[in-house]
Amino acid sequence: MFTFDWYGANLMYHLITELEEAGLMAKGDEYVKYMAEQFVAYIETPREERKQTRTSAKARREPWLTRWFGWGPMSIILWWRGLVQRQR
Repeated sequence: MFTFDWYGANLMYHLITELEEAGLMAKGDEYVKYMAEQFVAYIETPREERKQTRTSAKARREPWLTRWFGWGPMSIILWWRGLVQRQR
């Protein structure tokens, strides 16, 4: 079931008026059309499917340490764990 969101409509209205004022309506039309298509596609997908897509995307992401700092800190952690296990 689709429920209309006034916040989304208000946001779209402000985007269109800003693009008209800036003289970018030709490119803005394409952008608004793309955003409207994406919004409709999002609304039309069932909630369970969106939730499943979100959880699978989170599962595919690499850990935050490597995503932020690369493999350097990860290699130091693995080296440190190896030292600790050898001492036991």
